[in-house]
Amino acid sequence: MRLNVNIVVKTIKISLLSTFVMFFLVFCTTEDVLFAEIETGIDVGKKASTFKLLTVDGKEIELESFAKDKVTLLVFGATWCPACRHEIPILKEYYNELKDDGLNVLGIDIQESAKKVKSFIEKMQINYPVVLDSSADIASLYKVVGIPLNIILDKNGVIVYKENGLPGKEFLEKLL
Repeated sequence: MRLNVNIVVKTIKISLLSTFVMFFLVFCTTEDVLFAEIETGIDVGKKASTFKLLTVDGKEIELESFAKDKVTLLVFGATWCPACRHEIPILKEYYNELKDDGLNVLGIDIQESAKKVKSFIEKMQINYPVVLDSSADIASLYKVVGIPLNIILDKNGVIVYKENGLPGKEFLEKLL
């Protein structure tokens, strides 16, 4: 009889110890998940990979500081692209109406000269900054296969939209 009591006591101790260890492991894992940073990348749900590019006037724009605490619409395009030209009046309207509420728009021209892009900006009266991706490195990084490509970053720099078409203004307003 004495032997059975010892076995029961040992079993209880082992069970309590196992429960404590399991609780501790779960707590540590949960804490790691809670404080983990969002992975950087180019897909929806990831923090946008940052870059530095120059405007046609030689001003450097770095995405991370440009987009800080703002909803940011990145627009990959080119002057020769009819669909890109079609979007410009809509982009200008979005920017005019929503910039004071926290919307940034950044045009990213792919593989064209500063002179050509500057002339195009003046002709189209583009009112938002445009940077030059002369070597298409950023277009490659973001896997741009068709233009215009529109990418929206939320206020934390996380990609929430990545499509070849523009979102509706209501979508942007909800993010602001």
